[in-house]
Amino acid sequence: MPILPKAYSRYLPTSQASLDWGLHVTDGGYTDIAPGSAYPPGEHPAQYGLDWENGRVLQEYQIVYITHGKGMFRAGESPACPVNAGSVFLLFPGIRHYYRPDPETGWHEFWVGFNGDYAHSLMRAPFFTPETPLFNIGLHQPLVELFMDVCDMMQNEPFGYRHIIAAKTTEILARVHARSQGKSSLSPTSEKLVREACCHILEHAGESLDFEILARNLGTSYSSLRRIFKQHTGLAPNQYLLQLRIRNAETLLGTTNMPVQDIAEKTGFSSNYYFSRLFKEKTGRSPSDCRNQAQ
Repeated sequence: MPILPKAYSRYLPTSQASLDWGLHVTDGGYTDIAPGSAYPPGEHPAQYGLDWENGRVLQEYQIVYITHGKGMFRAGESPACPVNAGSVFLLFPGIRHYYRPDPETGWHEFWVGFNGDYAHSLMRAPFFTPETPLFNIGLHQPLVELFMDVCDMMQNEPFGYRHIIAAKTTEILARVHARSQGKSSLSPTSEKLVREACCHILEHAGESLDFEILARNLGTSYSSLRRIFKQHTGLAPNQYLLQLRIRNAETLLGTTNMPVQDIAEKTGFSSNYYFSRLFKEKTGRSPSDCRNQAQ
């Protein structure tokens, strides 16, 4: 007889109070999969069904932490990659994903699902992106304890637990981000290069920038600048500039009555059409929706 895996899961209804909080937990739990056991175990709502061949698409975010064992993970069009004890992977709404433990080792996983307006803002670059959903952060006991606290509160429902587990989920994300950054391995010369490049981009974000020229002015090649810049910030220089322009546009949309076309020009976009398309792609909202929600 196969060994039955130890598991706990809870799926929470959404209330107006939890929506108003900005980030609400939708589900969570843990699963201890023994070698050779079926995955996933137990009964789950139909929309959470998962198999390796077909994958799954959720309408929420999830963060999954593997604390022992190993397996495989794939999201979107990226190839499958191995996960090991100490790996964290993120699941994004609307993106098909696949994961499973290795039958020879099994694994232990914690997970929390969440959603909300504040969640949307956290789960955007420069913090997290669908293109880089996997982090090898190692075994970190405070992170394990946070997941355990969330599961315990979902099970016991102390007064105010919905808001408390939302706060703990935010701390989970903060710890994953901090652990993924780690101590900078850049030399003082490389740190100075990145700092000067960032300052130049910030000062000239609304202008047309040539990164080849910027690299030469900083005494290096663009390929070297791009490699070091991405190592330090997680983004290539052009993507860093784009995120900065989008954030500047969000501020202007929310705080001024400036026409959208003027905002596009002021923040460095070549056309209103290009600005509107990229703005919606990066934020999930059109410029007009962003302005209406701010009012």
